Amino acid sequence: MRNYTFSSDPEINEMLNTVVDSINFHAQRQLEHIKQLTQIGEALSSENDINKILDLILQEALEYTNSDGATIYTVSPDNSSLEYKLVYNRSMKLHIGGSHGKLNWPVVKLFDENGEKILKNMVSYVYHTKKIQNFDDVYKQNMFDTEKTRETDKMNNYRCKSMVAIPLKNHESDILGVIQLINAMDKEGNVVSFSPEHIVMLNSLASQAAISLSNKKLIEDLEKLIRQVIKAIALAVDRKSKYTGGHISKVANLTEMISHAINEANSGRFKNLTFSDNEITEISIAGWMHDVGKITTPEYIMDKGTKLEKLMDGMELVRLRIEMLKQVILKESHKPGVDDESRSGTKALLEKINGFIPILETANTGNEYLADSIVEQLTEIYEFKYVSDGTEYFVLTDDEYKNLCIRKGTFTPEERDIMNNHAQVSWEILSQLQFPKKYKNVAIYAASHHEKLNGKGYPKHLKGDELPIQSRILAVADMFEALTASDRPYKKGKHLTETFKILGYAVKAGEIDGDVVEFLLDSDIYLNYARHFMIDENGNLNYQIDTTDKEELRRILHESSK
Repeated sequence: MRNYTFSSDPEINEMLNTVVDSINFHAQRQLEHIKQLTQIGEALSSENDINKILDLILQEALEYTNSDGATIYTVSPDNSSLEYKLVYNRSMKLHIGGSHGKLNWPVVKLFDENGEKILKNMVSYVYHTKKIQNFDDVYKQNMFDTEKTRETDKMNNYRCKSMVAIPLKNHESDILGVIQLINAMDKEGNVVSFSPEHIVMLNSLASQAAISLSNKKLIEDLEKLIRQVIKAIALAVDRKSKYTGGHISKVANLTEMISHAINEANSGRFKNLTFSDNEITEISIAGWMHDVGKITTPEYIMDKGTKLEKLMDGMELVRLRIEMLKQVILKESHKPGVDDESRSGTKALLEKINGFIPILETANTGNEYLADSIVEQLTEIYEFKYVSDGTEYFVLTDDEYKNLCIRKGTFTPEERDIMNNHAQVSWEILSQLQFPKKYKNVAIYAASHHEKLNGKGYPKHLKGDELPIQSRILAVADMFEALTASDRPYKKGKHLTETFKILGYAVKAGEIDGDVVEFLLDSDIYLNYARHFMIDENGNLNYQIDTTDKEELRRILHESSK
């Protein structure tokens, strides 16, 4: 206490000094509250953790009212109850919930079994009426049932007396929760009532808490909407093809599985690599969006299950052409003047033409590799001509011959370019979207799933360190799904031994990251994925799991990658 000289009279001087000290005390206290409110305001604009913000708000509520205890309740997702979010009690040395861990206390129900509002509980009443409730002594009121309060007090040798409950209302007057404080105290530690000044300040704090909760819910709702839209687009792209439905969701799931497992790794190359929650979400979104460019890919190319398939399978036209040719030849053989020797030659010719069909059918499927012997037979069929009454008949057109001679798969080089262009289109679409800053790399990761470490991938021919680990994970997931997928019309889903052999070859060629493939194996993700997603055309699971011996698969992987 400072001793100012205001008067020559000692009593007056002492009185005035006491007044000044009291004013200074209250001014200092108000200044501290202003600083705390400023902190809360700054936290609202910069702090992402809602628990930390609520901690600040509740601490300030306790300090300003000098209360012994305080609780924040939040409304459950289904709006059926109030959940304990944060609980303080000074005398009981209780500080739980919020940033101090999740509270698992029983919820406060808002409705009874008949759907009627519960109004006999103070906080549920505040929720339903949206009105503040303030009592000097909660035991001495008849509005609410205090049986549970009394039981809890008795159990903890405590006495709830003054109590206030304030609704947390957002800008639309929706109730997001309730703040409840108990036992305001004076300087000597005696329980007193909550004053009108307390209520004004608590209303302000409740508004700030509501803003925090409202912002959090808005962000959560927007994030949820983004994920729903992304998955809806992915579903639409998957549905576009009658053969590859489910590819995107499987790749996204596998990408997430690998990313989460890397976070848990305590050995190997990835032991020091940890993805944040935002980075995991970013990788996941990239997985869901990696094939969005296929939205512009013509369906007749996406669904080209055989080499002659366009809008319809051209093999049917070839068969029809052969049947017409056979009818022409038979008609020629029955013309007047045709001798037996000629008829015998006709029979041999028809047998030869009938032999064309199995050769054409074999070539029409998109096998792993078309043998030279089949190409030679196709050339012979292509060059076959038959003339009758001045009309030349043939089996194959130039375009059909070109398609049937495709060495691997079902695409011509031109069709392959169109199909491959989906990665560039994915980049063009996604790079135009203004994702939140924390997801800024979605377009890069998604569009680079066909890039190769050796620079021979597409669309940008990135290589080596130009490809972040997220892109490498997505590339391995995409290849693993494509190899094991059983819904392709031109191939069966490969067994695990075949899959790891091919992955090993890809590692050897410098196409994909060998460490990611090794991790896929070591972490057992490949087996968990197989047991959930490898389904044949009859819905049978696990038929591709030809071995569960990890060492055998590792040997196959290493031998093919040498």
